[in-house]
Amino acid sequence: MEELAPGIFAETDFVGVNVGAIATTKGIIAVDAPSFPRDARSWALTLHRMHHYAVHKTVLTDFHGDHILNTRWLNAPITTHQLTAERFYDYDKRFPGFLLESLSQRYPERGRELGNSPVERPTVSFTGKLTFFSGNNEIVLTAVPGPTPSNIWVHLPQANILFVGDTLMVDTHPLLTEGNSTQWIASLNKLEALAPNLLAIVPGRGPICDGAAIAPVRDYLSHMRETVQEHIDAGKTEEETAVYIPEFLAAFPTNDLPLNWLKRQIKSSLAQVYLELKLETS
Repeated sequence: MEELAPGIFAETDFVGVNVGAIATTKGIIAVDAPSFPRDARSWALTLHRMHHYAVHKTVLTDFHGDHILNTRWLNAPITTHQLTAERFYDYDKRFPGFLLESLSQRYPERGRELGNSPVERPTVSFTGKLTFFSGNNEIVLTAVPGPTPSNIWVHLPQANILFVGDTLMVDTHPLLTEGNSTQWIASLNKLEALAPNLLAIVPGRGPICDGAAIAPVRDYLSHMRETVQEHIDAGKTEEETAVYIPEFLAAFPTNDLPLNWLKRQIKSSLAQVYLELKLETS
């Protein structure tokens, strides 16, 4: 765990996603939850040791399973985007199997840890922007569409720290299966404009970074759009975009992810961009 500024922490060593913690006079505000139960229990224990009050609030930066499956271990009211809240309320008492299966396929050596966890539904949701104060801390939540339409940023303006969730990933393939590439690129441009004034950016995956980490992700998405547009202009089908998988696979480290899983995700990203571009011209 790294202390980025007094009372503001990030943990980048868990398998799956990065998580954060903001210490306030009312307790800890947790940013996201670890992807696996064992890590989530360890993180919850760390947070309780850090502060004499319990975890005060959990903020979720999107609705993907690797962010949300283990919120119950933090035992705190959840704040998130309205679209994430709608996903939670669509689920029954327990998270659906496809969320567990997706995570298990990505990290098969950890899959046996996963169980059909009970759903802890959000108590606060928003669209646009939500600012709240906890003790002397101003915390600004902003809806910023990226790999999903539910992505949010968590900004601490006094400390110049920004948690951006999966809007930014360092040395990791950007995967676009539910979002919009144009909106994601626009969000990265927005982040680039903010970056010179930030002490640290906490990405959704990978090490703490600065604005230099933005260009590789944006270039990847822009190149995918250009490649797929040329593919469409040549009159080729969506299924034929699979030919570009090796090219995009080589753009970032695989980080020991199963190659078959990663190839499927890149194929889905290409298909999503194909559909997006076709809709733009229809």
